[in-house]
Amino acid sequence: MNTAALILTVAAAAIAAICFAAAEIEKRRGSEACTSRDALREKYLHQIIRALASGGETAEKVKADTPRQRMALAEAMHTAMRHTYGSDRSALQDMVDRNSLDRFLLRRIRLARGSRRAYLLTLLSSVPSHRDMSALPARYTRSHNRDVRISALTAVMAANPSMAVRALAAYPYRLTPFDTARIIALLRRGLLPIAFEPLLANDNRNLRMLGMAIVRNFGIESADRSLDKIIASDPDPQTVREAIYTLASLGRPLGRATLRRRMADFTPVQRKELCRYLTLAGYSTRTIRTLLSEKEGLYAETLINSYKRDLLCK
Repeated sequence: MNTAALILTVAAAAIAAICFAAAEIEKRRGSEACTSRDALREKYLHQIIRALASGGETAEKVKADTPRQRMALAEAMHTAMRHTYGSDRSALQDMVDRNSLDRFLLRRIRLARGSRRAYLLTLLSSVPSHRDMSALPARYTRSHNRDVRISALTAVMAANPSMAVRALAAYPYRLTPFDTARIIALLRRGLLPIAFEPLLANDNRNLRMLGMAIVRNFGIESADRSLDKIIASDPDPQTVREAIYTLASLGRPLGRATLRRRMADFTPVQRKELCRYLTLAGYSTRTIRTLLSEKEGLYAETLINSYKRDLLCK
């Protein structure tokens, strides 16, 4: 019995040692593969930057023959597009066409699911092509997965900027602030036209929200009249609330009767949030009292005089 127990103990120890060694080998392989992918992405990123700097003269030197290389090139192109404005799309299109990058991503998108599909659609939005690639991503704008559908929407808008407004108008879901931020990122990259007035005048809720996001991000002070019309006539409380915040972000006067009338429908929590925002924006306590109430005016004074002043006024 003692001999049998000893044999079992030695065998268990040997098996544990083998499993530990196998895990270490697998971990090392994964680390090496990750390092290799990072190095490949970095190499392609440098090649893309050189091609853009040379006006596309070195674009033909960017080659990706294997699926792994094509994925690294797509990720490098996404990084480059996120950090540049008005890039030479013709040079990038040559890289995409020469390496069939658009078709590669479309195949991967069809086979992927969930967050992986959303990630590939995001990459697709940074891959300019001579071909119209909006048909397949448009299918996923009605996905039940929120990340997939907003990624698909940005891919459609980037693939065909002239139809971006129509694509957004047909989007069947309400844009969240995070969704709007992703579309604004396309605007900042110079992929979409910036025309806020038609958006603010449109009855479509998503188009109005995007128009207000453009006004806030680019500080367009001439939009105050359009915002006043939305505040006075829009039936959607959330759109009205966003218009008030947009007007405040521009530093415009807020002591209008229409504003006070629409704010009467705000909940106590919403009034307190607005009070904090106005204090941060630099509005006086007198303005806050006139716009909201004496209670919110005292709250604003408390914020300014408290330890939170430094947080609010930076």
